[in-house]
Amino acid sequence: MRLNRIKEKRKKKRMHTLLITLAIIILAGSVYATYLVLSANHFLDSIQGSDLPETSMNADEKIVLTNKDPFSVLLLGVDKRPGDVGRADSIIIATINPETEDVRLLSIPRDTRVTLPDGRIDKINASYAYGGIPMTVETIENFLNIPIHYYAQINMQGLVVLVDALGGITVDSPLEFDVQDIEDKEGEIHIDKGIQHLNGDQALGYARMRYDDPAGDWGRQERQREVVTEIINETISIKSLTNFSKIFNAVGPNVETSFKGRDLWAIATNYTSASQHIETLQLEGEEAYEYFPSYGQDVFVWLPDEVKLVALKEELRQHLGLEQQDTIDDSSSSMPFGSGELP
Repeated sequence: MRLNRIKEKRKKKRMHTLLITLAIIILAGSVYATYLVLSANHFLDSIQGSDLPETSMNADEKIVLTNKDPFSVLLLGVDKRPGDVGRADSIIIATINPETEDVRLLSIPRDTRVTLPDGRIDKINASYAYGGIPMTVETIENFLNIPIHYYAQINMQGLVVLVDALGGITVDSPLEFDVQDIEDKEGEIHIDKGIQHLNGDQALGYARMRYDDPAGDWGRQERQREVVTEIINETISIKSLTNFSKIFNAVGPNVETSFKGRDLWAIATNYTSASQHIETLQLEGEEAYEYFPSYGQDVFVWLPDEVKLVALKEELRQHLGLEQQDTIDDSSSSMPFGSGELP
């Protein structure tokens, strides 16, 4: 009888100890979660950019994320260095529709020939150099005939710091090649064919190489998407939760967005199912060289297939729940390239 009481007492003591341990873990987790939320709010404040200016396209297309309205996002990777205005090195348009529960991603080659808002014909990435986010947004809205509701941009040089903060990423390279490093020293980075772990400098080189890829800019875009995907996977992994402060510090100075904290909360609440189904679209066309007066030489450009561009516009408008419109494609205007120098 006494032995049973002793066993029962020990059992209760073990359970008591277990419950205390569990309580400590929960308390510690709560404190950590609170700290994470506060740090996240500070992080969002640090990356807050300007609101998008009203354009003829987005002024009449107000969306409410809490109502689960479809929306679009301009994602920019900008090659911007000290003393340099910079150009958009990577341009991706994302349309998100919670009703159809999917996301459409369209990569626009940076050499795509477009009409700028001021009437000049130029490469699409020059719009950032001429007029920053406002001109880039207006150029893309006119080109695709859809409103842009939000934007997020990251300095491509900031990619190096971010990947290093994550401890590197793993990629599966389709080919072997040498590429310049962050200081533009040719051949300093070697990429093997196959699966390998890359640091920040290597990841940037892997994402930027184009000329040695048989697939050209399309191959580069595929590698960029792979790098972005791996960064996302590493960022949301459990091991990164203990390193979030370092990650925030790495990303903060290199990211700018028009999303507010409440917007991201609404997206996390109402649009999660859409993120599970992502479809990649392509802007089909052909390579060409055209004379660029401001450079005094022929310049490489990407000429969109006008018929398929019209179909692409219709698909994007439909995905955003917009009325179909008769569109006039002005991307092949006969006006000369680059009537002015870059700022």
